[in-house]
Amino acid sequence: MKRILTITFLNFFISGGLTLTIPLLLLERNVNLIEIGIIISILPLVFFIVRLLLAVFADLKGWTRFYFLINWPACLLSTFLYAVANSTPVFLLGKIAEAVKESSYWGVSRTAIFSLSPKQEEKEATRNMAVSSLAIAIGSATSGIGLVYFGFSITLGVFVVASILIGIPASLLWRTRVQRTKSKTPKTKDLLNPKSRGRTFWFMAIILVFFRLSTYPLMTLLLPVFMAQQLGYSYFTIGIAYMLFHLISSTVTFATLKTSIGVKRAIFQSSIAVFASFMLADSNDYFFVFFLALALAQGLGIGFFESIIAKATKNKLSVSVDIALLHIPVRLAEYTSVLFAGFIAQSMGYMPIFVLSGIFFSIFSVLSCYVLITRNN
Repeated sequence: MKRILTITFLNFFISGGLTLTIPLLLLERNVNLIEIGIIISILPLVFFIVRLLLAVFADLKGWTRFYFLINWPACLLSTFLYAVANSTPVFLLGKIAEAVKESSYWGVSRTAIFSLSPKQEEKEATRNMAVSSLAIAIGSATSGIGLVYFGFSITLGVFVVASILIGIPASLLWRTRVQRTKSKTPKTKDLLNPKSRGRTFWFMAIILVFFRLSTYPLMTLLLPVFMAQQLGYSYFTIGIAYMLFHLISSTVTFATLKTSIGVKRAIFQSSIAVFASFMLADSNDYFFVFFLALALAQGLGIGFFESIIAKATKNKLSVSVDIALLHIPVRLAEYTSVLFAGFIAQSMGYMPIFVLSGIFFSIFSVLSCYVLITRNN
C-alpha cells in the first residue's frame, strides 16, 4: 500500500497544481471563460473512454504494470506539453495526455487497493482519497507560491520533475505479484455487458454523479476564475485558498475513518454545503469562511463516495471494469457541467452554479445514505 499511496501523492500533487495553474495561465493569455471551459471539458470526455479500455486490460491482464507503462509517461507528457504550450491546440493536447494520466491511475487504483487490502476496502480507499486531498493541497500551494515568485514556466517545471519521480514507485509496483482480486478471469463480452450489473448498480452510478456535479465545475473552472476576476485575489492567495480547502478536506476525511455513516452525518454535511454554496457568490470579505465550509462538507462526503463504490463492486470478478462503468455517467456529467458552466457564468453570473452545487451535494448525501443503510448487494 505504501507504493500506491506514494504514487497517489505524486499524481495528485501534480493534478492539484495543474488544476490551479492551467485556468490562470489561460486567463493570463486573455482566453475567455467559455474557451477555458471547452479546453478543460476535454479531460472527462477522453477520461471515461480511455479508462474503460484500460479497465478491461487490467481485469484480463492484471493492474500492476499500468502505473509504470501508462500513468508515468502520460503524466510526464502532459506536464511537458503545458510547460511549452503557446496555443490552444497544444493546451488541448496537454488535456488529452492529462486525461490518459488520470485514466490510467483511476482505472486500476481502487482495484489495486481492494486487492492489497481485503476486508478493508472502504477504509483504505477513503484513506487513499485523504492522501490525494493532502497532495492536492500541497500542489495548490506550490502553484500559487510558484506563480507569484517564479512565474508559470518554473512552476510548471516543478510539476515536470514531480512527474519524473512517479517512475520510482511505479517501477517497484511492477514486481508486485498480486494481479487480480479474483482467480477466475471473466470473458471480455461479459466484462462490458451493462445489463449484467442490475438496477442497483446503475442507481449507485447516478448517486455518484450528484457528488461530482457538486464539486467538479467549481474546483476545476469557476472558483479559480471567480477568485481572480470577481474578488481580485492574487495567484498566491488563490493557491493558499486551495491549499487550505484540501487540507481541511483531507483532515476531515482522515477523521471520518473511525466514524460510521448515518442519517445525522448526512444531514449535517448537507446543511453545511447548502448554506455555504448559497452564500458564496455574494460573500465578499467572508468568502474564505464559506469556501472552507465547503471543504468541510466535501471531507465528510468522501467516505460516502468511496463506500458507494466499494458496495457496488464488492465480490465482483471484474472490479476495474465495474468501477469504470460506474463512473461513465460521472464523466459525462463532468464534461457537460464544465462545458456549460462557462456559458452560464458568463451570461447569468456565478450564483446559479454555486446554488446548484449545494443542492446536488445534498441529493448525493441523502441518496447515498439511503443505499448504504437500507440496501444490500
